Amino acid sequence: MNIFNYFIQHNIIAIIYFNFKMLPFRQAIKLPFDFYYKVRFENLHGKIRIDASHIQRAMIRIGGRGSDMFPHNPFILDLQGKIIFHGKTEIGCSSYIHVGPKGTLEFGNHVRIGALNKIYCEETIIFNNEIDFSWECQIFDTNFHYTKNIKNNIINPINSPIKIGSYNWFGNRCNIMKGTITPNNTIVASNSLCNKDYSDIPEYSLLAGSPAKLKGKGIKRLFEGIDI
Repeated sequence: MNIFNYFIQHNIIAIIYFNFKMLPFRQAIKLPFDFYYKVRFENLHGKIRIDASHIQRAMIRIGGRGSDMFPHNPFILDLQGKIIFHGKTEIGCSSYIHVGPKGTLEFGNHVRIGALNKIYCEETIIFNNEIDFSWECQIFDTNFHYTKNIKNNIINPINSPIKIGSYNWFGNRCNIMKGTITPNNTIVASNSLCNKDYSDIPEYSLLAGSPAKLKGKGIKRLFEGIDI
């Protein structure tokens, strides 16, 4: 990539501003956060933490993934709580992340979030290692509103943690709702809705449908550079 294309694709102002505002100087000087194209920081009152054995330039890339396929609308960050990174992470173009004041959003190593994804965290969302989300997915750990059982007057919780296992692959337009827990080595088909604890299914399973159900066993997603 020549220097001209680099400056066209990368948001230099956002890179410098975010790294030095949100990180300790010893980390910020390495510029681990790399921003592409348009960026909007709606709120940066929360905290960013990088817990990785090796911090390097551009290890967390935001706004570039999928930019060859989708319009370059702004990546939007509304950070009031905490985001923790444990390694390399990619978040696609035109995506939106909200972390509420009591929320903790956690990324393992090699987590790849596609373009036009929305992450809304009010309590806890944990992505483990080697995870791929395709485009236009939604990951919400909240209902945004309360509901009540009219028979016993019990008010249902509005939030519930999401925990995504390692080596998971989610097709485009999946909806991951509060309380979702997936085991390692799980594939979730496009347009599926996950809304419960799937820990009782075996690894190397395929989930599909709305709501998602077990549709196949003994299926492994091949991750480029790892399995090939």
